[in-house]
Amino acid sequence: MKGKKLLSIVMAGTLCATALAGCGSDNSSTTSASKNVKLSIFQFKVEAKDAFQKVINAYEQKHPNVKINMETVGGGSDYNAALKTKMQSDPPTIFNIGGPQDVKDWNSKLEDLSDQKWISHLPADSLMDVTDGKKVLGMPFDLEGYGFVINRKMFEDAGVSYQSMLTYDGMKKGFDTLKEKIAKGEMKAKYPQLEAVMAYPAKETWVIGDHDVGPALAQDFKSAKEAFQAKELPLKAANAYKQMVDFQASYTKYANDKGQLNSIDYSPSLEGGLAIERVAAIQQGNWIAPSVANVDNSVLQKLDLLPYPVPGFSDGRWPVGVPMYWAVNKTADAEQKAAAKDFLNFMYQSDEGKKIIINDAKFAVAFDNYGSLQPSDPLNKRVMQAVKEKKTMPGWVYAGAPASWSGKVAGAHVQKYLSGQENWDQVVKACKDQWKSMRAS
Repeated sequence: MKGKKLLSIVMAGTLCATALAGCGSDNSSTTSASKNVKLSIFQFKVEAKDAFQKVINAYEQKHPNVKINMETVGGGSDYNAALKTKMQSDPPTIFNIGGPQDVKDWNSKLEDLSDQKWISHLPADSLMDVTDGKKVLGMPFDLEGYGFVINRKMFEDAGVSYQSMLTYDGMKKGFDTLKEKIAKGEMKAKYPQLEAVMAYPAKETWVIGDHDVGPALAQDFKSAKEAFQAKELPLKAANAYKQMVDFQASYTKYANDKGQLNSIDYSPSLEGGLAIERVAAIQQGNWIAPSVANVDNSVLQKLDLLPYPVPGFSDGRWPVGVPMYWAVNKTADAEQKAAAKDFLNFMYQSDEGKKIIINDAKFAVAFDNYGSLQPSDPLNKRVMQAVKEKKTMPGWVYAGAPASWSGKVAGAHVQKYLSGQENWDQVVKACKDQWKSMRAS
């Protein structure tokens, strides 16, 4: 495509410039602004806000003329709505965007980042979702992968190996084994709080919508941009989507009253569930590492990440991709934009910034110039291994769906399915019809 060819040219030019400057150089401080500059950051990653503040503090020490204020709002629809309000009242200098729809919605606010050196350290197609064919409009936030986060040690204590659960059939057999042992009280002595194999926070439409429908959409579209261009939704993996919803619900303590799951949200299923060993598994990704570590780092070391199967279509693959991007506000003044770009370079490309991103934020990064500095926790290590072994599927295809479709349509109708208000045929019909009508409008 035109955008991809242009991006390749930009990247090639940048790579040459980087090579002339020396690939081992620290790209941390290039701004020459001498007057006082104030930057504001509006971002969605609650789990990483302490790490980002650490980067801010380090940057401000090196640049006493720059003051940075950060505001954090939870992800998904909450962030998107809050950003719209923020843009009207107090536009941030740096903010997050999530793919083709955001590029369209915020195009007039997005600064061109095509000349940034970090582009040369990214895979050739990693910026396709944030280019308008002429400019690069976002910097990758991190590399995320999701699937089924399990307490690997707990399963092993139940006689189930990690390797045996890399397929749908193997995972079902392993989950059945643990469920039976919990019911018989055989896990009680070692795990006194363990009450169910899984937690399934169906109140969170980004879990049952975004992340459950995402692997199904990956069977229809190869990227978010391709999904964004689609007027209709094939949803050929609709039955697999249902199978995975049913799979998760069946291993919770509400297996016989699935409507109760619609009242379960993120925190009790994670900090009050997996992190305290009340459950053995949850459908999440490597981004939960800081939250689990904050509760009990010893539990984090027991975790691992299973693939997300799409029965009949895909086994042994992890949905992986860039979930969000950093954007610089085009309407900020010249000094602010220069300082904002410099700060982002410091955060991801300076030696000091890299260490914070890896060790404190616990990110898997999309950049290829981190050398031996790699994630130490098991979840991020698993994502990086999946990428290295090419055992991934596009993870953020749903970012190309019509705005709010994955949560307010897919997620909302799955909630109705769990509560018995709709059958699965009605869910599928609503998903397809709403995709078509929302895209047309």
